[in-house]
Amino acid sequence: MHRFRLGGDTLVVVFSQVRVPAGKFGLERMFAGTTHSLLLLNEPVNDWYRTEAKTVDRLIDEAALAAKAARIVLYGSSMGAFGAAAAAARRPDAELYAYAPDFRVGEPGSQSAAAGLVVRVDEPDLGDFLTISRQGMARIIVPLYDPYDAGVGARLAGRPLASEVALVPLRSSHEVHDHLYSLNVIRKVVATFRRDIAQESAARGLLVHGVDWQAHAQLAAARVAFDAGAELDFDALLRLLPEINPGAVLLAAEAIERTGDTIRAIGLLAELDTAIISDIVLSSLAKRYLKEVPRRRIRLLNRVGDIVASRRAAHEAAARFPKDQGFATLAAGLT
Repeated sequence: MHRFRLGGDTLVVVFSQVRVPAGKFGLERMFAGTTHSLLLLNEPVNDWYRTEAKTVDRLIDEAALAAKAARIVLYGSSMGAFGAAAAAARRPDAELYAYAPDFRVGEPGSQSAAAGLVVRVDEPDLGDFLTISRQGMARIIVPLYDPYDAGVGARLAGRPLASEVALVPLRSSHEVHDHLYSLNVIRKVVATFRRDIAQESAARGLLVHGVDWQAHAQLAAARVAFDAGAELDFDALLRLLPEINPGAVLLAAEAIERTGDTIRAIGLLAELDTAIISDIVLSSLAKRYLKEVPRRRIRLLNRVGDIVASRRAAHEAAARFPKDQGFATLAAGLT
């Protein structure tokens, strides 16, 4: 399923995220105001991530011919980023913008696994796509506040990537595309695709220099182990990174909660919420990510029977997220 719009001689090919329904295309509205030629791709049953390479390549070829394209930009977020990277491996002349891609389709912790896809033996992974020599620049945006995504960055950092591949590690969550859009970084970049996304992110305090990839690999491994039922050394987890990493703190809170120490988990979540409110970068993260912290606090406060504190936390969250009726309802004690 695709849609093509003829514009200028830059052709942007946008790969939809895994959960975009039939008849819709990921990021379509965002690109509506640009002058580029635009090819939107979506396959609701998700086969195009794996088995529709010939169809994807044919559509790109046809669109490039129609647009008389001087530049081709492959663009995607999450599993759309994986699809874009797969296409970029087959088309090394194209540029690539991949935001928080999965490393391997269907592996534990990935967005594709959450969508019901499973690993297939001998299927290429993201690292395989990015070791291929290329002419077009490939930019992989790595959000370090998501344990899985941070692990993807760590695995890529350990691979012999092509010289035209750049990792862009950011203080952000898996919703990094939404985060950058809200800060006007994305709109500046996609307007001409001439601005450096790393520099634009750095101007907002998001770019991380000198990343300790080994520590982020440990964070990713801890997430996978915890999801498989293992007990975690949550104190070691909290010491793993020198700066506050909400992904690590949220995982530590889950691990503490599993031990039955609900009060400590509540306290850790409260500390994280305070840190988020006081930090200009943390407070700018995507709202759907930020809401998870007070939601967990409220749930745990209810569990221990502290209804007053629960409603106070809900009232504070309702003030921060006034469009979220759920927090207002909890604050009013109507549930």
